[in-house]
Amino acid sequence: MKVLVDNGVLLCGCVLLALLTVETDTVVVVWLLGAVAVSGMGMFADRSRWAIVMPAAYLLLGTLTTASVVGAPLVVYGLARLGVLGTRHARVVAAISGLLFTAVVARQVPRTPVLALALVFCALAALLALRTLQEETVRMSLHSVRDDLREKVLTLQDTNAQLLQAQDHELRAAALSERTRIARDIHDGVGHLLTRLLLQVKALQVVHRDAPGVVADLTTLDGGLDEALDSMRRSVHALSDEGEELATSLNLLGSRCGIDSVSVDCSTDVEPPPAVARCVVAVVREALTNAARHGRAHSARVAVTDYPAFWQVTVDNDGVVPAAGGPAVDGGEGAGLGLRSMTERVEALGGRVRITPRPRFTVFATIPKNGQGREGAS
Repeated sequence: MKVLVDNGVLLCGCVLLALLTVETDTVVVVWLLGAVAVSGMGMFADRSRWAIVMPAAYLLLGTLTTASVVGAPLVVYGLARLGVLGTRHARVVAAISGLLFTAVVARQVPRTPVLALALVFCALAALLALRTLQEETVRMSLHSVRDDLREKVLTLQDTNAQLLQAQDHELRAAALSERTRIARDIHDGVGHLLTRLLLQVKALQVVHRDAPGVVADLTTLDGGLDEALDSMRRSVHALSDEGEELATSLNLLGSRCGIDSVSVDCSTDVEPPPAVARCVVAVVREALTNAARHGRAHSARVAVTDYPAFWQVTVDNDGVVPAAGGPAVDGGEGAGLGLRSMTERVEALGGRVRITPRPRFTVFATIPKNGQGREGAS
């Protein structure tokens, strides 16, 4: 926009020069139109390799007639811009053509005084071009700084969001861990106490077997203690199972595995059974550990999807594949100990593991919902 304004001002100056010229004829008008055309083409071909040729040719041909001075300010403006923006050869061409034109026109100033005004306009045009170019450079620098700052702000916002998400997962994991600890304490404390009381009651039943009334009372007490123990065990198992949340466990694995960027997508409407959840966590842990330790991966993706008939686990990373060809497909003989253990856990639930080394090293496991009970509630 600034260049258009400058060219508009210079065009007015060129028209003034044309009016001040004693011999305002067709030749002067042609040279003025030529200067306008050269200036316009120079604006559209701002960084073209041959853009410097047009204004330089105008000035070199302009040394043959004084009629060319009417459009010289426009051409000098474009020549100054292109000379600064261009290569070293472009600057040399601009300097030579400009100096030659100035020298030829200056020799004719005594006979035609208006040429002095034309030279002044040309000098002002060159200074205007340099000033505008400097402003554009500063503006571009400010825009670059603004873009860099904006990019850094977005990066910081993204990092802050990741830190907040990791903090939420840490807090959630701490709460679940505390719930599991409470369940374990109840099981180890109250459960053992009730079991000992049951054994003592049964021993008393044997000791007082000749007293029917005492045996009846002890039988009632035995049934109550047994019911309390069963209720406590059910509560402890429920509390322990609720202490493990698949999404939280997977996000913690992703943040602690040593890989720079790990995205986790756990698209399950409901929590899978504890046996399946433990198997999924084991698969993901082994896959991420191998990616960080052996593959030296920088990014990884974890996806758990709940389909009507099965659960699907996919873990891929951008790590390198071992020179020997990597782990064998389907957990075969070439697979490592960790991968074989992972495969055995999945197959114990009726599932299947498949490993593809390329294009990204991918561990793909499916666990059918009708086979989840094979492992039991261990």
